[in-house]
Amino acid sequence: MVPERLSYGASWLLDRYDKGTRRLVFIMCLPLVDGVFATLLVSGGVDTFSSMISVALTVFAGAGALAVLCSESETPSEARRMVLKALPPVVLGSILVSLVAPVYAQLVNLESIRLAAGVALSAIGFQMLEVRYAEKFSVPGILLTGIVLSVKAPSSITFSFEYVFPALATSFVAAGMLYILSEVVSLVNIDYVRRAGGFVLLTIAASLFGLGVPSELGLTVFALVFMFSIR
Repeated sequence: MVPERLSYGASWLLDRYDKGTRRLVFIMCLPLVDGVFATLLVSGGVDTFSSMISVALTVFAGAGALAVLCSESETPSEARRMVLKALPPVVLGSILVSLVAPVYAQLVNLESIRLAAGVALSAIGFQMLEVRYAEKFSVPGILLTGIVLSVKAPSSITFSFEYVFPALATSFVAAGMLYILSEVVSLVNIDYVRRAGGFVLLTIAASLFGLGVPSELGLTVFALVFMFSIR
């Protein structure tokens, strides 16, 4: 009963977004919910402009985001609209995570949230690969259920504004990079890129499940397919 209610609430909340944009939002917000970005903030991983660019390119606007962008849009203008629509929730999520970054691990069970994220990524990956029945799985419902089941009840919560600026800067840089990369959409065969993108998301999901998948495997396959799909 809970998953159905969460799925209904997520569908109502994201009703203004099409399927492709919802997928892009999820991929870009994944580092926010799995604890990766919070860890980078408190460990000094985004304390310089160069490190912000690096994190934006590899964590937020990495192969998964680029794969979804190329797979779910047919023209550069459509891709740019997707990026602009995805920006507000990503920025809002960045702000929220930055405020609780020092105690994020105390707020959620990271192992459980990563498992939920892996299941959601797998669902998107199989949908992009057009696997039968994959469309029946609600990605927002899966993720929201995982969040609800992962939330802890800490004795106290301390908010910090120290990391708000680097979080905002990183999210805007990531969106800017994807906006620029939108120009490549018209140059590739979308069918090939969509299947390669599905494979990329499945490799990311496998890593979230703790499987020994080479970190560069998904990006390498996507890059090769991308090059051969150029028209």
